[in-house]
Amino acid sequence: MTSTIDSLHKILKDETRRKIIRELSEKGSLTYTDLMESLNIVSTGTLNYHLKVLGNLLEKDEAERYVLSEKGKLAYRLLTEFPEQNGSTLNKRRRLKVIWVFCSVILTIIALVTGYELNVPIYRVIIALIVAQVGSAFLYYIQVKPEKTGRIFWIALGVFVIGGVFWLVLQVFMKETGFRLQLLDLTGTAGDDLFALISLIVLWTLGGFAGDWIGKKLKYKVLLYSNY
Repeated sequence: MTSTIDSLHKILKDETRRKIIRELSEKGSLTYTDLMESLNIVSTGTLNYHLKVLGNLLEKDEAERYVLSEKGKLAYRLLTEFPEQNGSTLNKRRRLKVIWVFCSVILTIIALVTGYELNVPIYRVIIALIVAQVGSAFLYYIQVKPEKTGRIFWIALGVFVIGGVFWLVLQVFMKETGFRLQLLDLTGTAGDDLFALISLIVLWTLGGFAGDWIGKKLKYKVLLYSNY
């Protein structure tokens, strides 16, 4: 019985799946289209994924409408009798959101300070900052949507963190050694911008491969989400 409850907790950690259970308990039965409309889901792939995870918690009646199985009814009782346990995932997501906002603020400060210290043109700082923020938002999205595959998470982590750090190190190295001034003398700002862009793409690519390699070693587990 304990293993069954533990299994149900894992299945019901997602808010969409909890809504499916509640909707079927309240309305008795629903068609596939009814579920999409009541849950405001526009992607059939998303709904199919959640229905697959719910598995034997659902059945179909003679009219091919979805209904709760006996195990599904047990899941509903679990939701109503122990709501605080099922809300733990939401609390963890809130904490994750706070961490993400904090990291975004720190990232913004680092970008501005680095741009000032390296005398980087403001437009380049803004572009790099936008790309970094989009990357961090993407990582956050994968954290709260782990079904989008852990491999994407690790590749993105490699691209924006590993590749980004090495690109920053390269920029500092070029400034401290005088290579950047020599490049500016030879090619002007256009050449400097082109080198910065090409090096960023190359290091992002290498970072993506490194992230994928690390993820493979860890079996593509999304670490911040593994205990949800």
